[in-house]
Amino acid sequence: MIRFKCPNCESQMEVDESFGGRAARCPTCGCDLKVPKEGEPPPAVQPARSTPRKGAAKVTVDGEEVEVIPPLETMVFAAMGFVLLSVVVALAVGMGHFVTLPWAVGGMLGALLALLGVVIAVPAYHTIRRSRGRKRGRGHALITMAAGAVLFLLFGVIALVGWTQWIMRPSCEENLERIYQALRARADRHDGAFPKALDDLVAEGYLDSPNWLTCPVYHVRAGETTYILTPDVNTDAKQPDGTDWWPPDTMIVSDGPPYDAHGDGFVRTLLLSGDVKHVQLMHWSAYQKGQSDRWSKTLNRIRAAGEKAAEQGAPPPTDTPPPAPAEEASP
Repeated sequence: MIRFKCPNCESQMEVDESFGGRAARCPTCGCDLKVPKEGEPPPAVQPARSTPRKGAAKVTVDGEEVEVIPPLETMVFAAMGFVLLSVVVALAVGMGHFVTLPWAVGGMLGALLALLGVVIAVPAYHTIRRSRGRKRGRGHALITMAAGAVLFLLFGVIALVGWTQWIMRPSCEENLERIYQALRARADRHDGAFPKALDDLVAEGYLDSPNWLTCPVYHVRAGETTYILTPDVNTDAKQPDGTDWWPPDTMIVSDGPPYDAHGDGFVRTLLLSGDVKHVQLMHWSAYQKGQSDRWSKTLNRIRAAGEKAAEQGAPPPTDTPPPAPAEEASP
């Protein structure tokens, strides 16, 4: 191999011995040169500023001869801008929530912008090479292509993982079924009592992740509670004749507002029996009011039974709620 430097830009080159003595062109600055033969001294490097660079010019300023520096290729700036914008968009849209829908969208947009930066940088690089020194920015173009390719692969993987997780996420019905199992497990250890809030199921270890409390169609961060729990329901509360105070079709969990988030015209509710009921959105207000009225009446009956039992000296019904005006309570 023959190694030598370009006499114009001092770029290091390496060619096969078969090219010794032949005419060539520097891939960096585009100047014409002759490849030295094996054992022949390389062409002398021209002193700096002795002659203007190819494509450049010398002008006289205040009596001093100055070389005009070739301009940077504008497409390189555009390519670098898109590559940097890909990072900004990925972070801004994703908000740092990995493998969630926003992060998947942010990764996808970032990958597309990074790819666009690479697409622009490639012709910019070839334009610089063909200019024979009249335009600069070859190093910038190479760095932009490398950074854009790396970011494209990185954001592409993030988008792929995010979309996969989004597609494979549990449905609202599966969330409600998992919440029901946790409520039942919690009630078995607390004399039939449900928690004060659904978040307590996560804090007490009955749910392994707060993501179960987030309906997948709601545009909120995973882990935020979108379901509403009906309070003061106790599965062990019995009437004097031994029957349950709370009917099996009592609504214990429901979708929270906005109730039309599913887009199919139905609101999902979880019943005490464990069934998931779909209530038409047009009937939701009436259904919710009916459940609220029945809930209030049941609480009043339990309190009345407790007061009567206290007057007679008998133990009150299981988990009798403290006395309170019925209008103060609502599911």
